[in-house]
Amino acid sequence: MVDDIIQIRGSKIPVKVMEIGHAELDFYPENPRIFSIIQADKSAPTQDEIQERLSRSDHVKHLVQSIKTHGGLIDPIIVRGKDKVVVEGNSRLAAYRILSGVDPI
Repeated sequence: MVDDIIQIRGSKIPVKVMEIGHAELDFYPENPRIFSIIQADKSAPTQDEIQERLSRSDHVKHLVQSIKTHGGLIDPIIVRGKDKVVVEGNSRLAAYRILSGVDPI
């Protein structure tokens, strides 16, 4: 685990850089991309519904190919520490889960 700092809108935010298994993470339903895919009129989609809908999107399909090509993620997934909710990188999480279904390693 490495301590680091990222800058968001002019504020320096302390972070920890670490590896976490994708199964431990949850999608962030209020994320604008997820919200627009799931539809605004539906309340609280399940994690499985989010994964299923994201998996069908062209954006995630392209990410799957990019991860294969580059041998992993280029940009990190940013996770809120206390509850392990992905605040940035929900599509990357969906793509990674697709790939782990094919090859868990």
